[in-house]
Amino acid sequence: MESRIAIALIAVALLCGAAPAVAQTKTQITVVGDWAKNTPSSVAANSLCSAGYFFDPAGLECNQCPAGSSVDGFGCACPANTRWVAGTGVAPYGACTACETNTTLSWDNSTCMACDASNGASLNAAKTECECLTNAGADDLTKVLVEFDESGARYGAGKRCVACPSPDGSAAGARDVTQNGKCISCERIRKKDGTGWIQMTYDAATKTCSCPSGSDYDCFDLAAKKSSLTTAYSTVTFDSTANTLVYSDMGASIQSATVISDWFANNLIEQAHLCNSYGNTTACNAVANACVLAMYSSSHAACKLYAGMRDKRTASQYHQSDASTKVNPKLDWSETLPWLYYSTGDYASRADVGLTMSFSVPAENEYAVVSNLVFVLSVSTLSGEWLGFRPVGKLLQLCGGREDDLQAWARFGTNYFNDCSLPVADALDAARGMGISTAGETLFFDLYLQDLGGVAPTANAWPERLYPVPIKVNNIAENSNAALDDDKFVRRFFVIDETAGVASGTKKAVTYMKNIKFTITARSDEKSKIYPPAVSITYASRDPSFAYTVEDGVGFQCEYTVDDSFWTTWDNVFITSMVFSGAYWAYGMMRVSRRRITRDADSSLMMYAVGTGAACVAGGLAVVLIFGGLYWFLFFKAQQEVYTVVPMDTDSRVKMFKEVLDAAVGLAAVGMAYTIAWQCNYDIFFLDWEKPRATTTPQGHAVNAPVSAWRKMFIANEWNELQTERLTSRAFTLTLMLLFLLGLDWQNMCVIEPTLATDDPKPYQVQSMLLRFALAAILMCVIVLCQVVYKIVWHHNYVEHPIQQFVDLLTMANMSIILLDDECSGYYLHGRSLMTFSDTSMQELMAQMRREEEMQVSARGLVPSAARAELAENQVFELYITKELRMAYESKLLRRIQESAAMQGGGMMGAAGALTSRGGRPRGGGMAGSMGRNEYGRGGGWGGMGGGGMGGGMMGGGGSTLASDQTLAAAEEIGDIFKQLINFTEANASSFVLERPFFDRILNMPPESVSMMQGASPVFYHDFQMNFQKVMFYGIEFQLMIFDLLVFTALDKEFNSFAIAAFLTWLVGIFVDHFRQSFGETNISRKSLIDGRFLI
Repeated sequence: MESRIAIALIAVALLCGAAPAVAQTKTQITVVGDWAKNTPSSVAANSLCSAGYFFDPAGLECNQCPAGSSVDGFGCACPANTRWVAGTGVAPYGACTACETNTTLSWDNSTCMACDASNGASLNAAKTECECLTNAGADDLTKVLVEFDESGARYGAGKRCVACPSPDGSAAGARDVTQNGKCISCERIRKKDGTGWIQMTYDAATKTCSCPSGSDYDCFDLAAKKSSLTTAYSTVTFDSTANTLVYSDMGASIQSATVISDWFANNLIEQAHLCNSYGNTTACNAVANACVLAMYSSSHAACKLYAGMRDKRTASQYHQSDASTKVNPKLDWSETLPWLYYSTGDYASRADVGLTMSFSVPAENEYAVVSNLVFVLSVSTLSGEWLGFRPVGKLLQLCGGREDDLQAWARFGTNYFNDCSLPVADALDAARGMGISTAGETLFFDLYLQDLGGVAPTANAWPERLYPVPIKVNNIAENSNAALDDDKFVRRFFVIDETAGVASGTKKAVTYMKNIKFTITARSDEKSKIYPPAVSITYASRDPSFAYTVEDGVGFQCEYTVDDSFWTTWDNVFITSMVFSGAYWAYGMMRVSRRRITRDADSSLMMYAVGTGAACVAGGLAVVLIFGGLYWFLFFKAQQEVYTVVPMDTDSRVKMFKEVLDAAVGLAAVGMAYTIAWQCNYDIFFLDWEKPRATTTPQGHAVNAPVSAWRKMFIANEWNELQTERLTSRAFTLTLMLLFLLGLDWQNMCVIEPTLATDDPKPYQVQSMLLRFALAAILMCVIVLCQVVYKIVWHHNYVEHPIQQFVDLLTMANMSIILLDDECSGYYLHGRSLMTFSDTSMQELMAQMRREEEMQVSARGLVPSAARAELAENQVFELYITKELRMAYESKLLRRIQESAAMQGGGMMGAAGALTSRGGRPRGGGMAGSMGRNEYGRGGGWGGMGGGGMGGGMMGGGGSTLASDQTLAAAEEIGDIFKQLINFTEANASSFVLERPFFDRILNMPPESVSMMQGASPVFYHDFQMNFQKVMFYGIEFQLMIFDLLVFTALDKEFNSFAIAAFLTWLVGIFVDHFRQSFGETNISRKSLIDGRFLI
């Protein structure tokens, strides 16, 4: 039966783990990119098209550019010196046409123009452009090439050369090589008193304009700007370090690069001068952006300039008195400057966010209570131009995804993970789509949370009531160490920068946002309120000229947590559970001590202490784990208002939960190993009450015929089959669990989402180990409990009770059993029949049973004359024997069994321990010797594995041995002793067959008088609960259930698969059952002197 259920278990696991998809035909259009709010996403979209194809937003597909053209955004562009010629209105809609011979393309790409040689222009065929040359053939920098006259009309003869005017009225004219058609000119400046003007002078060597000497003029050239800035901010020096950026961990042929940035060299001093001297907010924005590009390094010139100007302007700050903005107290947000740094470390723990959160929002309360967080970005360019506000929405997610899912992260309580691995080129393309302006500038973002505080927004005013969100850039030096007390939080970030890494016109490095994580924490004092959200960002630097073969792991995450006091409660429950486990273990130790004649500690007591201690602690830890899992499952999944949020598996507290689970499994395994070893080492003796029949020999002599041994073998076989009988079925339990978890998709309830829905999880959703543990534990406990209730309430009463049936079978076979699970204590199963003979015909057996049904015979119990029916019918007793009887049992029988096993090659462990001594008396080897349960070894135990008691165990000799005549005679002699004992006890039942006192029954405590039984007669106590089941699986169902539960959940923790966990748990169970059955059978064979080949 078990094998058939096991096969069904495997089939269910395979079917549930890999259900075939139903084939269907459907039309699907894949939309690429983010088209909301005119997001510049052409680069990201085109990166998904093949080479030579562009993404056509009109049809949402990739189309091929016509021959001779190349991809340019959402269209095609003609190659150099070719122009686009209109078509006829049908495909191909136009074509690229090369300029005629001796002509070049105009700067606006609209037409082709000749080079007007009469006005000094000549064609450079290599450059496909006209140029102005001197008589010597060199580039004439005093002339400029133009296409239009003063009125704006294009020259018909072609491009011509025009002499540049003098920049300052004295020097020769000079062309501006950075722009087409422009000459250099120096400004006229006015005196500070406003009385006159003067021309700035031109320096041909440096190609810059200089101020006149003296301080009477409102003039700033490069030197003056440097001087004014270094005077104002003494810590700033404008050497090469001011323009230097260091890029590390580039993952290319070089791991780091030091770049002297062209942008910093050309812009930093100018922008700082405008910000410092005139308070130009655009220039101040550019200086702040430069500091951001320098990764907020306090030693970089850009950050020194920002900090100096901020400190100089502390007297005038933004939002000093505006309580509605939620940014008080003083934040070092000086006027004209953007806010970059948080001045205090406690900002993230402030309790002034006005939002009231809920998992479901009533329609009448849409402003007072919200379920979706609205994050807003304030966007500006590298040059300092402010572009406005933009909701975060689907931005910042380099991995893309389904449109319906990209904004789910903002729903409160929805832990969101959008991670992927992309080729470096694709990752950079995706970042360009959201981090570069249409003009090609790097974009910078300040993040805010819209906090309406329960007030409806003003019409046509969006956004309003913004709460600033702190940013932690992990690349900042202060944030790269393990310490948390020195972390630096900032305000501004970027997605990608390709400008700062340009040196001498060559792109040396690119920096992009590799990972961004939002963390929203609910407050502990008011769960519907949140602390200020926090965002952590990690940047990566890459070499744009290197061909990367590895992919970058990029991601966008949003994690919701709660500053929950549960873990304090969990610690208290843990301590309480361990205290109770320790008390229960001490109680068990006291019970064992009272059952023993010898009170001195020995190896038996030590092994018991370790084995039961491990089992007790494992049970206590299981209670703690189930309590924790139930808390998170019930209070998180069933909540409507915000109460708690499940922590992620990476949380340190969840890691502690996993470690406790690992410890519980290990201890449960130790406890199970000890229990099985103990169950495989008890002493068993079959008493046959059958009397020999009188018969005659062929010679006519009257003799007694020997009693048949088949009844004893039959009873031993039935007893052997009961060893691994359980109240529940492991295979059935696991099969039902797979049916619910996989077949009915209950595993989807483990998604970190405050709902009990079993829908398939979204790609961004993750499951929680805590919820998986809780669901598995709840389900297994319920399934096991239902089986136990069914067995006890219905099956035992109306179908069969295997243990009670076995006791009844003993009576029919006229056999009794003595079980000794400790040195001088155990159980007696009374089976003496009232029939004259049990080894008889079926007719006589049926006749006897009819007499019992008609109440024509006395009760079956050991005390049939008892006034109370339950005492008269009871056949199961706790047995406490004297030390003298135990010594006689060991010396006459068990020692012979031990010596016989050793002589027949029982193994080193059994033989070596066969004859040690304690207190001058011989001591048995094997498990009994190692565990010290008895004086002579009881012929089994650890040595049993070696052959001492379990004969042919894992390390022993043969599995079956034939008992010698001397051993059989000794067994018959011991049987006679036990029979005399039973007869004496039955005759004096009032003195020796007792009921345990009330409190002893409640506490399951052995009587105190056991330790004083030397020389006295054995004592029998009525055992109405049939506690002898403890030596079988039937009596340790709770321990087995805890073991299965812990193994299943631990395996699921490792493999994150209920199917694999169920299969491996079944395999472990098969091993445990086989171990118990094999070694238990060997113990029965050895102790009962029945050859193992008869136990089938």
